[in-house]
Amino acid sequence: MRRWVVSGLTFGAVLPGLFLLWMGFVAFRGLSAVPKQSEMAVIFGTAVTAKGKPRPALQERLQEGLRLWRAGLVRTVMVSGAIESGNRRDEARIMADWLMVRGVPEAAIIVDSHGNNTWLTALHVARLHPQRAVVVTQWFHILRAEWALGRAGVSPVSGAAPSRFRLAELWYLFRDSVALPVYVLTKAPPG
Repeated sequence: MRRWVVSGLTFGAVLPGLFLLWMGFVAFRGLSAVPKQSEMAVIFGTAVTAKGKPRPALQERLQEGLRLWRAGLVRTVMVSGAIESGNRRDEARIMADWLMVRGVPEAAIIVDSHGNNTWLTALHVARLHPQRAVVVTQWFHILRAEWALGRAGVSPVSGAAPSRFRLAELWYLFRDSVALPVYVLTKAPPG
């Protein structure tokens, strides 16, 4: 009985410690991401307002993608998002319009209105066969987004994230630290 108690306590102490190390690695990879010259930037969508305006996190992603395009690091920008169930807003179309107002020509933008999650976006990018891609998302999502594109067949992949940090993003770090192992175990490369 004593051995079971000691084993349980040891396991109960080691597992959370390993998970904290994993979260640290996910955070480090996202915070240290450096975009490389690529054919395409892939800006991952997130919620928009009921009036069809990008919320702050999405606006930051768009600004980062615009910065990459203006610097000549990418030739095309893929905006990928969902059609929101509540307000029926097309995140990708709103993102494309935001970029065009700021000088990105329509011919340089690929609109993916069916990128309902990271994996679907990765599959949609892979169908285009870009030579290189930069994922543009918040820091906590970089590693999972890079992994998903790589698993879908896009290579090489680098990342770019806005430099702004919000305390609430620690929850998203936890969520992505759980989601990536789930992706590794459940997402098969396209056949």
